[in-house]
Amino acid sequence: MFFLLTLLLPGCVFAASESQNPPTDLRGIYVIIGNTITTDGSQGATDALNQALNVPGVDGVLLVIGWNSIEPAMGEYEWTTLDHWMNMATSLAKKVDLAIDAGTATPSWLFKTAPNGAGAKPLTFTISPHSGQTGKCQSETVAAPWDSAYLTRWDFMLRTVAAHLRSTGTYGAVTLLRLTGINRTTDELRLPAETAQSTGLACVSDAITTWRQAGYRPSLLLRAWDAITDSFQKNFHDKSFSVAIIPYNPFPRIAEDGSIIKEGKAPDPNQPLLSLANQKFPGHLVVQFNFIMPGTPAEPAVIQAAQTLGTFAAFQTNNWIAATSTQSGAACGGTVTSPVPCTAATYLTLLETGIYPLSQNNKLRAQYIEVWSSNVNAFPDDILKAHLELGLSLPAKTIETTQTPSTTTRSLTSTTASSKSVEAAPPNSTTIAVLIALVIVTVASGVYFLRRKR
Repeated sequence: MFFLLTLLLPGCVFAASESQNPPTDLRGIYVIIGNTITTDGSQGATDALNQALNVPGVDGVLLVIGWNSIEPAMGEYEWTTLDHWMNMATSLAKKVDLAIDAGTATPSWLFKTAPNGAGAKPLTFTISPHSGQTGKCQSETVAAPWDSAYLTRWDFMLRTVAAHLRSTGTYGAVTLLRLTGINRTTDELRLPAETAQSTGLACVSDAITTWRQAGYRPSLLLRAWDAITDSFQKNFHDKSFSVAIIPYNPFPRIAEDGSIIKEGKAPDPNQPLLSLANQKFPGHLVVQFNFIMPGTPAEPAVIQAAQTLGTFAAFQTNNWIAATSTQSGAACGGTVTSPVPCTAATYLTLLETGIYPLSQNNKLRAQYIEVWSSNVNAFPDDILKAHLELGLSLPAKTIETTQTPSTTTRSLTSTTASSKSVEAAPPNSTTIAVLIALVIVTVASGVYFLRRKR
């Protein structure tokens, strides 16, 4: 019988190991370490981040860093900023969602000729944040996502980052990575697609014309996405991945035959890309939207992806405060140009809008909520309660420092009880393999003794 076990069990374990490992627990509240902080953050902003990372209930960080910051010259890497924040996260036992932006963070050397550049063709646009609502314009130069020089250098950069993280011992701290490489000004999956007419701003360039001249086709975009996701899969094969979508007009409205698609007539442009990513990362893909607001339902496209593709859901709070201020932060009402600051009550409502995308009575839950340090420091009780509502336990640090019951502690106790309704994580593949082997051995033992009895 021992011989039978040695034959069956390794086979089961081997089969399980061939598939992708079960995902690490992604749940939590993640503090955003944005691109402006990682490149030229002030001491005050850094101090605010350090304070936020020590607030009970903060589970991880979204570390956003530009490609041009990591590789300022072709083949020459600058690791100081990445190492600083990775070491900080590791020392505090925080999960890390690593996002390396392209878009406006595309390094300028990419467009130079050899030997100092890659020779990619530059495409220059003038865009406006929030579809022109801010009245501001900014210029950016990007490569077409399917540009072979661009894809080659992007893959090489990811390979080098993965190797560096392993060499410094911080690779294990990376819980998931943002699927970037097709970006405009943020880590979101999008390209410049505005015109002066669509934004009402004369300073905005005609992105549709620029892309048509560059030969844009939906099939070329999908081919580029295939190559980019292959690079992530190859270099970070044991990680989970997230993709931040723009549900409305994320890409230029150009059909496969090169014609312009009328407003509102285009099929969902995200669907082919999400389906492809889900095929590559089954059970390891998060679809998220970088906006939640009290009183506004959670983005339906995130919910639809969870229901039809089986992807995980996540959200990031809005950043409307940054539109009229040098400080990042979520608003809880108003408009992007006239934001209403949050209170403790409205900020908790904002967080719960993302945690319960359909309702508290529905089993769908967000895996994580990404938040700004200014809000974390302003509303620490809300952060801890949101942490518990995500189904996580009370942080040990909080238990150790709590001396007497308080109003906050009493409210958190009820939250812990309600969090028990969150579905438990599925057993991992090794557990399943062992159980299967034990069942087989039990059945075989029964057959063996029956034959002896006969």
